[in-house]
Amino acid sequence: MGADKGSLSHQDKLWAQVAADKLSAVNLPVKFSVNPSQQPAYIGYFGDEQLIVDDPSLDIKGPLLGVLSAHLLNPEEDLFLLACDMLLMETKLLEELIHSFKTDDAFHAYIFTKDDQQEPLCGIYKVEGLKKIVHLLQTNGLAKHSMKYVLSNLQVCETAIEDQDYRYFSNFNSHAEINGL
Repeated sequence: MGADKGSLSHQDKLWAQVAADKLSAVNLPVKFSVNPSQQPAYIGYFGDEQLIVDDPSLDIKGPLLGVLSAHLLNPEEDLFLLACDMLLMETKLLEELIHSFKTDDAFHAYIFTKDDQQEPLCGIYKVEGLKKIVHLLQTNGLAKHSMKYVLSNLQVCETAIEDQDYRYFSNFNSHAEINGL
């Protein structure tokens, strides 16, 4: 994208704020995962207390770094993850995920699938699953650091996305993709 997605603007709001508003709408507390270089700008937007800065002791990159950094700061809290580039996400789908989580607690993670492909960046990750991933990382048992690989090591509750809801899972990775929104 050439820029920090969370600080881009959509309908006069930062992408990070758009995601936060969706989570707040379903009564979830919101924190923002940032890397150290993003921290000063995000403090200006949201305040230091709402930020989780990537843990420098973790030798990983990408979304997993943010997820595990959040877990290590809140080791007894389940985590609802929503990527800031899912601008079209609807709260009804977030509520559906929460309902799955509350209905059946036998899983480590609760996510959606689209065309049989997992959508790991909108999901609920339980403490037990996060602890398992940290253990795998610490014992060199995590061969890859992708979120999909992480899910392959967990018991996952998958909810298939209805065809009419596919667009809500679009994540925007270029300026051309966001033109016309």
